[in-house]
Amino acid sequence: MVQIEPVIKLVELLRSATLRTRIGLWYMPLEAAGREREIAVQLSVEAVDVRTPLRTKIAPGAEYLRLSTVKIIETLDLIASTTGRSDCVLVCNLDLLLSGVTQKECTQVWEELFNGLPHRSRALLLAIPETATQVLPDDELLAAWRRDNRVAQ
Repeated sequence: MVQIEPVIKLVELLRSATLRTRIGLWYMPLEAAGREREIAVQLSVEAVDVRTPLRTKIAPGAEYLRLSTVKIIETLDLIASTTGRSDCVLVCNLDLLLSGVTQKECTQVWEELFNGLPHRSRALLLAIPETATQVLPDDELLAAWRRDNRVAQ
């Protein structure tokens, strides 16, 4: 059974008007993997696979899309800026995108997400599997996310 109480509190914070940048990080337990849509229903948020909007950017005949910091941020901005069924989105599979860029680019993404994308129409709850530590922000930046109460475990 996945404990979602800390996540519920984070979603409440993300939905409040207190944050300029309404982006939070959830260390998703492994038993939640594959159940993101079910958990999104429990949280009263919408679930979005971050890879879906990227698929439209693959050129005809191409099999792959070169990932970059800009493409990842643009994709998350698109999700946060468009209207949907909920004012908060559980973003799934971001770890897969972050594992496809360099460590420097991964750090740039987290730095941008900490302060960037202010005042968007939808809050983002970024679900990162608890074992995907290699794609998390560095300790200093992660401590800042924690100080802002923007991390749920």
